Amino acid sequence: MEKKENLIFTEKPVLRRPYMVCGISGWVDGGEVATGGVRYLIKQFTAKKFAEMPAPHYHVYQVPGQISLRPLFKMEDGLIAEHHFPKNQFLYAVNPASDHDLILFLGTEPSINWEEYANSLVDIAKEFQAARMYLLGGVLDETPHSREPKVSCSCTGAELRDEMRRYNVTFSNYEGPGSFLTNVLYFCKTRGLDAVSFSARATYYPEYNIVIPHNPKSIKAVLVRLNNLMRLNLSFTELDSEAREFEGKLEFMRGQSPRFHAYVEELEKNYIEMPYEEPLEMSSDEAIKFAEDFLKKNKEQH
Repeated sequence: MEKKENLIFTEKPVLRRPYMVCGISGWVDGGEVATGGVRYLIKQFTAKKFAEMPAPHYHVYQVPGQISLRPLFKMEDGLIAEHHFPKNQFLYAVNPASDHDLILFLGTEPSINWEEYANSLVDIAKEFQAARMYLLGGVLDETPHSREPKVSCSCTGAELRDEMRRYNVTFSNYEGPGSFLTNVLYFCKTRGLDAVSFSARATYYPEYNIVIPHNPKSIKAVLVRLNNLMRLNLSFTELDSEAREFEGKLEFMRGQSPRFHAYVEELEKNYIEMPYEEPLEMSSDEAIKFAEDFLKKNKEQH
């Protein structure tokens, strides 16, 4: 086991120019879009852990007003049955449908040492010659549960931003205190690593104190884009089933409360939907690969 001050390796897998996808809990994980999205990928690809960052180096457990930062325990009949400290784990998976394998990071937003934490993510990407990093996020918003969530995007460069235009996203315009994801994006840019941040809107009805802890529609909104970008061949059966259940519960509430129905109806009227459609055009790399595959198959047939 190789151990550095901020990284502990249990394995050094050989990977083909991997794409790295990061899901970090914390401020920009509304609807569990970030962590839920990466967990979905971990499950679909049966990803295997190969490294981690030690929690005590980045997390302060006792912060006034922030009970959620403390380690979680479960007691049964006076005995400790479970304990959960913050985790920052790197996992890998082979993607047979692509020339790029996967590095999946599931972590907890750091309390301290932001720069070191962010640079550690870039270090891993650089060490394994990652082709690109994707950062996932979710923002609580009065998006009607009956509509497709919008996805906003930030990139490390103009060329990358132009590529993302094909995926029906809005581009962020903001000035002020930044999220940790923005911090990671900045270090990717300064160190020459292509990176894209996708943040989906996650249904939140503050007037009724309704927050959806795990929003399958918002998680799917970012994953459908990654599915095309990374050639993942994902199955969305599980997310679609969860989404039907999620919408069914809120529609039942609408049927029981005229006031709640009127509230959602007003949001629907003012909402401009941006449903995702797979891009018809190909990038230059995709076009070359398509041509090569076509010529190869044609040659084999003759």
